Formats: sequence, C-alpha cells, structure tokens
Amino acid sequence: MNRSLLDQSVPKSILTYYRQAMTVLSMAVIAVVFIVVFRPFNIYDSLDFIIHGSLSRWINSSEDAFFLALSSAVVVAAALIMISRVILVRNRQNEITYRGFLVWCGIEFLVVALGITIWSATLFHDEYTSIFRLFSNVLGRTACILFIPYIIMLLYIIIVDKAHQLKALKERIDNDEELQQKAYILLYDEHNEMRLSVKREDLIMIESADNYICVWYLNNEQIKKTMIRNTMKRVAGQLSHCSIQRCHRSYMINMDRVKVLRRDKDGVFIEFGIEGIFDVPISKTYIDNITKWLMK
Repeated sequence: MNRSLLDQSVPKSILTYYRQAMTVLSMAVIAVVFIVVFRPFNIYDSLDFIIHGSLSRWINSSEDAFFLALSSAVVVAAALIMISRVILVRNRQNEITYRGFLVWCGIEFLVVALGITIWSATLFHDEYTSIFRLFSNVLGRTACILFIPYIIMLLYIIIVDKAHQLKALKERIDNDEELQQKAYILLYDEHNEMRLSVKREDLIMIESADNYICVWYLNNEQIKKTMIRNTMKRVAGQLSHCSIQRCHRSYMINMDRVKVLRRDKDGVFIEFGIEGIFDVPISKTYIDNITKWLMK
C-alpha cells in the first residue's frame, strides 16, 4: 500500500455489522481449513494436552484433544475479533484511514493472541511452564494461521474501495455527459448521423422545408441557418425531452428564447425579440402545450 492509500478513508460501506460479521466468519473458516488440512507446526503430532477437571472424561485421545483445542481456540478468537469489529462499526461515524485500520488490526491480533494464551493456560496443562513462553509460542503460531485471513480481508476491502471509486467515477462521467447533452442540442439527419451541435441558448427555432429542416441559431451574435435532410416529425421525437417544442406543423421553437406570446386577429404568435427573426405562429393543436411551458 502506498502512502496515499494509507491516508485514505476506509469505505463506510465496509464498516457495517453484516459485512464485518461475514468477515469474521470467513476468517474463522479459512483458519480452520488451514489448520485441519495443513496441520502447521506439526500441531497434531506434538499435541500432548492434559485436560483440567471434568473435561478429561470426554478426551480419549490426542485427536479429541486436538479438535477440542481447535474448536475452542477458533471460538475464542472469533469472539474477540467480533467484539473488536462491533466497537469499530459503532464508531464508524469517525472516519478511519487504512493506516488506522491496520493499527486496529494489529492491536486486535495481539488481543486475540493474549486471549488464546489465557484460554490455553486455563483449560490445558502442556509442556510450557512459563506464561510468557506460552504467549510467544501462541503469538507466532497465531500470526502464521491468521496471516492469510487478514491479507484476504485487506485485499477485499481494497477491492471494494476501488469498486466504489470506479462507480463514483462512472457517475461523474454520466453526469458530465448528461450536462453536456443538456448544454447542447444535437441535430441528426435522416440516417441518424449527427450534423449540427448547437448550444441550447443559441438555438432559436427549427423550420420545416419539405424533406429538410432549417435550423436557425446564433453564432457570435449573428443569425445563422443550416439545412439538414430530415423530417420535422422525426426531429420533434428526438428533442421531445428538452425545451425545443413544436408549436406548428412547420416550426419548433426554443422555449427559453421566447420573449412574448402575442394573440391578435390573425392568431397567436411567438416573438423572440431578435432582429432578423420573424414572429412564429402557434397553431391551435399546440397552443395548450406552449402555454403550459411558458407558465413553468
């Protein structure tokens, strides 16, 4: 882990009771499988436990002692780690960095080793006469046994973190594309090839001209017109989501550019207040829709 990653915050989605419970369960399963399958340190062959008190009646062989030791050690370790993770999750409102998390795991590991040492000294008599010697032995073996689960846990956290970062990046890209689409009007021809991209605020209107459309827009404050081979109906469908609305069978207008809605004896007209742009008629079919847009 590089320095920048160590100083980053662990994703809060990792610090939940469910995820930590699954983490502890996975660590316990991996540790059990590792011990049972690989029998590290010749732990089975060298085991010579003598059990305290009434438990001795249940132990008939070193194999029984081994599985008792294994199961109870796993329970002790899992319980201590779970308590540690509950404390960690309850304080998740305070952001913890990867560096802090590693320190937490280190302290957690020492507590687990100490707990297993106390459990072993209490439950069993073995060849160790010194608690410190027993602790050093437990510390080394616990480190080797839990090394793989801890590494897997850290890798899992990093992978989830990277997944969150990729998701956030994708959302930013999607938002940027959405803003870009909102900022520009893209006009396509009959073959669905993009022919013109105009800033929304610069587009004035679109006029039907037989099998073509005439796009009126501003460029450096100058009125420009561009002909594109397409039908008004198809273009209206492509732009139905934005403020470019149809007001007549021959016209679509940029509602953001409308200055005046005028009704006179000849009908209803839209005024843009732009020199060189004529007033656009509104047909009865579209008057209600245009009025609703203007009242937003």
